[in-house]
Amino acid sequence: MRAILRSFSLLALTLMVSATALFAQPFEGIIEFTKTTGPVITTYRYYVKGERIRIEEISARGEVQGIMLVDTRDKTVTAISPERKLYMDVPNMRLPKDVEVQVQKTADLKDIAGYKCEKWVVKSPKEDRQITYWVAADEFSFFIPLLETLNRKDEQAVFFLQVKDNKGVFPMLGIEQKMDGAEVSRLEVTKVTKGVQKPALFEIPAGYNKFERN
Repeated sequence: MRAILRSFSLLALTLMVSATALFAQPFEGIIEFTKTTGPVITTYRYYVKGERIRIEEISARGEVQGIMLVDTRDKTVTAISPERKLYMDVPNMRLPKDVEVQVQKTADLKDIAGYKCEKWVVKSPKEDRQITYWVAADEFSFFIPLLETLNRKDEQAVFFLQVKDNKGVFPMLGIEQKMDGAEVSRLEVTKVTKGVQKPALFEIPAGYNKFERN
């Protein structure tokens, strides 16, 4: 009887460990979102597989007009032009921007793209900016390394990097405003699709030539 109970205990422990490992798997799939700045709306797609992210910029006609391949392990960014069949390395010469922010994590919740999101408000009176993020938690471990590798200067990215405990979450909605309430930009996720991504998506297509700056 003891042997049987011991076997059941070991089986239960194995199942618990397996379930925990499964739950902790990093996100892999596609995130589609729009960026609105004034009257201009641009559509993007993130393809995520481990430490590699493919960023596509989509035209109003639904065509891919620009691609960036990001490797957060090697901290490299490669830009690809499907129209010209060219690619080039993107150097990162910008110093990281550090700003003083006030962070308020609230208990407010909103359903966005199938996720229950929590409201974070990040303010910087010195920069005349307030950004409201609605964040979802789903082992989005790629996002902070992505922001660090891209090292963009826009406030949506810079402010998010200043928030403590920002790992593993993704802003499904980010609304950037001046301190007087005037909206500056908006990032909004429209669809999230989990699934295994093909390695070829994160490689330079065959037949593309490298663009060399003179």
